[in-house]
Amino acid sequence: MIHQQFHPRPGLPLAFVAAVCTTFLMVSGCARETLQEASMEADSTETEEAAGPPEGTDVWLLDLMWEGDTLRAKAPRNLTRRPGYDNQPLFTPAGNLLFVQMEAGKTDIWRWDTATESTTRLTVTPEQGEFSPTPIPASESGISYIRSPDDTSGRLWRMPAEDAAAEIVFPDIGPVGYHAWFDADFVALWLLQEPSVLQVIELDTQEARTIATDVGRSPQSVPSRRAVSYTRASEEGEVVEIHDLDLEGTEALTLLPEGGEFHAWTPAGALLSTAGSRVFLWRDGDWQTVVDLDHLGLKLSRLAVSPGGERLALVAEPAP
Repeated sequence: MIHQQFHPRPGLPLAFVAAVCTTFLMVSGCARETLQEASMEADSTETEEAAGPPEGTDVWLLDLMWEGDTLRAKAPRNLTRRPGYDNQPLFTPAGNLLFVQMEAGKTDIWRWDTATESTTRLTVTPEQGEFSPTPIPASESGISYIRSPDDTSGRLWRMPAEDAAAEIVFPDIGPVGYHAWFDADFVALWLLQEPSVLQVIELDTQEARTIATDVGRSPQSVPSRRAVSYTRASEEGEVVEIHDLDLEGTEALTLLPEGGEFHAWTPAGALLSTAGSRVFLWRDGDWQTVVDLDHLGLKLSRLAVSPGGERLALVAEPAP
């Protein structure tokens, strides 16, 4: 088992450091997202201005740019405008966008092509659902994902190349809810149990080592490092932690903005998060607003940044 260390960053309040240290010793319940969602309905073709946001979650796309020292996101548009469940966006190395879409109670993986601005369905499995589509490192077009016929049997699968036959990666490790790659040889698996467990698995040996418990729902690969970030609850709020394979240790980075649950990285290593209707950037020890979509009546959750850093994908639903 990896020896897990805690390295507090300079400048963190002492009360926060104490709370984070406590989470390494105490385990509490974790919020879990089920693998099945409400079935989708017919597509909606009306504009946002005419009809308001549709019911359910949609994937939005924005232009991301620096204006001097300020990061901004502009020109929001809804890529999947329809009732139902559209979620879990992640960009491929080519800049295309993977996401899942639900039909008849099961999700399949879709791809939005940046050049043609068209969508293609990549999986068709009426009896099973696919979740968390993720590019495989050191692969031209391979993707990995979670496949499950129900809420308790998720396993990691991969499609080594586009149109290649899908294959299971770890038949005996599960149930898996989410995953993130350290590199082409090591992957982090988020196990759907109480409390949740995050393990690092070596592909060749299938050796599993626990690196954290009571972990949030969205582990992320950290750019330019053999590292994965994730969140854990503390008395102060949701803490972003990073586990680095080369350092064999864990670092507490910062708290998410109040109300935040999800985070993502830009290619240059800047940390982003969402809370309410806003996207935030962690910079100079504080969270700075990148964009506020309150005027569209949206509540934001998951997010992803394109490999060139010029686009931001968001999951949004109507604000309560």
